[in-house]
Parts: sequence; C-alpha cells; structure tokens
Amino acid sequence: MSNTANRSAPPPQPLSGSDRSQLDEKFLLRPIAVQFHKLWLDALTSRRPGPDIFAFVKSRPDLSAQQCVDVCLVDQFHRWKSGTGLPAESYCQFLRNLCGDDSRDLEWELVLHELSLRQSTQPADSPVNVEDFCQRFPGFRPHLLRYAENAALDETRALDPTRLTDELSQTFSVAPTQPRTGVIPEPDLDATTLEVSEVDDGSSVTLLSEPFHHDGSSLLGQCGPFSRLPPLLLSEIEAQLEDLEFPPDTYLTHEGDAGDGLFIVQSGEVQVRTQLDSGEVRVLATSGDGEILGEMALLTEEPRTADLVASNHVAAKFLPVAVFDELAGRYPVISRLLTELLADRLGQRGHDALAGKTLDQFRILRRLGKGGMAIVYHAEHVDTALPVALKMMSHRLVYDLNALKLFQREARIIEGFNHPNIVRMIGRFKAFRSFFIVMEFCDGTPLDKVIRKDGPLEAGRFCEIFRQLCDALAYAHERNVVHRDIKPSNAMLTADGTVKLMDFGLANPLDTDNDEQQGVIAGTPRYMAPEQLRGDGVDTRADLFSLGCTAWKLLTGQDLVPHRTLKGIRKCHNNWEVPRFDNVPDDVATFLQTCLAFAPEDRTVDLHNFPG
Repeated sequence: MSNTANRSAPPPQPLSGSDRSQLDEKFLLRPIAVQFHKLWLDALTSRRPGPDIFAFVKSRPDLSAQQCVDVCLVDQFHRWKSGTGLPAESYCQFLRNLCGDDSRDLEWELVLHELSLRQSTQPADSPVNVEDFCQRFPGFRPHLLRYAENAALDETRALDPTRLTDELSQTFSVAPTQPRTGVIPEPDLDATTLEVSEVDDGSSVTLLSEPFHHDGSSLLGQCGPFSRLPPLLLSEIEAQLEDLEFPPDTYLTHEGDAGDGLFIVQSGEVQVRTQLDSGEVRVLATSGDGEILGEMALLTEEPRTADLVASNHVAAKFLPVAVFDELAGRYPVISRLLTELLADRLGQRGHDALAGKTLDQFRILRRLGKGGMAIVYHAEHVDTALPVALKMMSHRLVYDLNALKLFQREARIIEGFNHPNIVRMIGRFKAFRSFFIVMEFCDGTPLDKVIRKDGPLEAGRFCEIFRQLCDALAYAHERNVVHRDIKPSNAMLTADGTVKLMDFGLANPLDTDNDEQQGVIAGTPRYMAPEQLRGDGVDTRADLFSLGCTAWKLLTGQDLVPHRTLKGIRKCHNNWEVPRFDNVPDDVATFLQTCLAFAPEDRTVDLHNFPG
C-alpha cells in the first residue's frame, strides 16, 4: 500500500503524557503493539512523519489477524491525536485483503475506535455526527446506534421510528430547515432537522464523508470533492479529461454561455466574475490549484452565471458534458458529488453565484440563511421593489424524493394561509433545477435570540407575544394543520411588536394518509410532546405541549426539558411533573399548565381564549 500520505503529511505533534500512558496501559501486554507504539514515539520525538502501518504489517506475514488490528489501533490513535488521521475504511480494506470475510468483528473495533477518537479530538462546535458513520458503515448501523444512545444531542433531530430501539437510538442526520425571513445567524443547537435517507442510485460506488487514501499522482485524488470517490473510478474519469491552457487575461468561459463541461484547475489562478444588473462587474472568487469550476451550468442546465478569467497562466483539465453524462449514467454517485458541491457554494456568506441575479421577476440581494434543506435569500420584485424572502430547496436534496415532497407540502400548506401572525406566502416557481417559495420579508428577530439578548420576558410582554402565537396556531389548527415544531426560534418578533410564526417545513395535514407519515418523527426532541417522541400518531394537542415548553423558555430563559440525550428526555417524560408558573397571573399559569399535561386528552385549552 502506498505511503504517499506519510511522505506528504506534516510532522505530527508530540502527545501529552496522559495520552501516552493511556495507550501504554491499554496495549501493555501486546508486544507487537508496543513495538509499533515505540516507532511512533520515536517519530514524534524527532518530529518526523509516523511509520507506515501497511508496510509494517506486510513485512511480518506471521502476524495473526488480532495482532494486525492491535497495530492498526495504535496507528489510529496516534494519527487522530496528531491531526493526520486516516479513515477507518483504509484499515478495514487492508484487513479484508489479509483476512477475507473473517475480518468483520475486527473491522468493528477500528470503526468504533475512530468514532471515539474523533469525539475526543474534534472541536466542541463541530461535533461528530453518528449518522455519517452509519452511512459509511451500513453493516454496523445497529452497533453504532447502540453506542450513540447516550451521546449528547448536539442538534435538533428527526427520528425514524422503524429503527428505534427501546433506548430511542440516534438515527438521523442534520439538515436545518428554518424558513426565516430576517437576518439569520448560522444554525444553532436548536436548528430543526429532517432525516434525509440515502438514495439507492443503483451503483456499487459509495460516496464517503471522508476522503479515500489516494496516490499523490492523482489530480482528482487531491481535489476535495473528488477525493471521496474510490481510486479506480477516479482513474477512469482522469483518463477522459482534456488538457487545456489559458494565457493571462483570457476567458475560460463567458457569462451566458451554455454549460459544455467543467474545469479542474491544475495551476494558476482563475477569477470568477459576474456583471450585476446595474452593470457593475464584481469578482466573486479567485480559484486556484485543484478547484472545480463550471459545475453549476452542467447540473442546472442553465447558462453560465459568471465569467471565468485567467489571472495568470492557467493549466486546467476539462471534462466535456458528453463525457460527464456518460460517466454519470454509469456512476450516478458522480452527479450526487457535484450536486453537494453546488449546494455548498450556493448561499455562501459573501456573494454567492445568485447574488444580483434576477429569477422569475425577483432580484436577489443577499443571503439570509442557509441550512441543510434550504437557502433563504433577501430579494425584491424588479418592478415594484417589494421586499421578499426566497426560500430555495438545497441542491443537496435534488435526488431525495421525500425531501422534495416535504418542501412542496410546506408550499401547499402556507399558500392557503392568510393570517397576520403567520409568514405569508406570495408565490413559488422553479429555477436553477430547484424550487423556490416566495414569502413576505419580515425584518425582525427570532424569539430565542430575543431571550438570549434581553433575558426572560416579564409577564406583560410575555402575554402580548404569547397571545399572538396562540392566535397563529389556532388558525393553523382550524385548517387541520399540525405544525410539529413549535419553539422560540420558529417565531419572529418584528420591529413593531408583531409575532410571525414560521417554518412549516415539518407541518402535517391531519387528513394525510398514515402511510405517508410512516418512517419519520419530525421535530425538536426537547420541545416534543411525549407521544410525538414515542412515534405515536400526533394531532394538534402535540403542538399545545410544544407551546407550553416555549412559554417556559420565554418566561425563564431555560429549557423545560434540559436533557441533551434522548434517554434523558424520555426519562423526564416518564417522570413528568407539570411545572409551576409563579411569575404570571394565576389564570395564565393554569392555561400553560394545561398545555403541558402529560396525556393529550388533558390538554383542553382553547387557543382563542388565552387569558393574558
């Protein structure tokens, strides 16, 4: 196996004494592991790259399978602790080549070890997502879910009840869906998520969340997105790339050209320029070695949205559209890879590819927010200058029929709504091979940010805000719609004191066929009613419980259900006690306590008659 990664990796950083003793104690009675560990310590001390694990094992054909794993575990430990970690797939494939099908139990040790190492080494604001591991290692999904049952809930979740064990395992991936219509910060710990199932594209090729181990001679292997494809497929793609060169100040493509292929920059710099409707020429980005350009026109079948201009002498590889279509037909994973790249580029903090563009009579001004399911833009009508929010379904989900169904459902639900306390839908259209919902623009602050900035609400202000929430929710319930994700971050407080209920992305009509609801429990676990978290059928009374949790947050600044694990939330529900509300009038307290009754049949409030 190639040692390219060892030669090109930066010298690893020395371990702390506690790290060394932890590893020494674990492998003290395993001589071959201790031997390899000492090689690593020598490398760390001299600040040289670590030893080649694969060459080490191959040079010792008498090693047992367990001894091979012991050495791999030592290598994993040192690599992840020193910032040069290899994905577990590299070790697992090596083991399969050595041991055949008998390596499964040994591979589990390596998968679990990487998960625990990454949990201990990744920053707190970038937690490990267990679902990524489930997608990478589908055969170990039950094991991973059991391991993750007690893991901290760092994101809001949507659960799959067909996979829930008695411990309510973690079975979901992060995809924030906030359709907010004001200035939106990055998704926080309460960002709503949906489960987005893997699409069976008929290909045996897997798109990993981590790069494969590629030889240094592979251009695409060193190119971020393509590095997640296996080496054999990259070789097939690279064999069909064309070599192109561009002198300084020449155009690779012009804005408005048809998408005839994509470029991979080998050397030099390329400016991405666009001309706004005002005539101003703006440089959107400067791209260099290993970057991909032109995938947007290729995938959306729209004219190119920008000029590509060589800043200096540029050498590039070119993948013609006909070759791309032929390869993507045989390996759909290629389209999925570029679709994810496009989703990442759209909705960037700065000027993304749609900034300044006009779509269906709306000129896009700036990005408001971006989540896993949608991007929200601030735009205006070209004739009337009416400000709007455009919610665009993320290209990341273009192959996910369930996600498309949910996005379309939200549009159908809110287009029939007309209430002063619900964000109003103006229209919808299709463009850029995606779908857009046009909503009124509300310049305000989500209630969770209001609490974070100003602290808990005093009783009078609380009643003014909460009454409007009750009116909005009553309106939706009268139209047989369950919101399913009532919480402070899904309500906007505008400058004039108006409350706008938002994010009907998880909303569900009561008359929906039960078969359509199977497979997903949607919402925010700490705000879910007990029956909702159990996966039982829910109706409008589940929203009342979430409304009560929201009231507690607004009045105290604290979460009524403070637990960060599913096990903790379930335990809280199993020992449920309706809290006391001491800082509001008695009739308001009674109303809120009734919302928070454990049994749905006991939540008997009339939202039209909030007493505050």
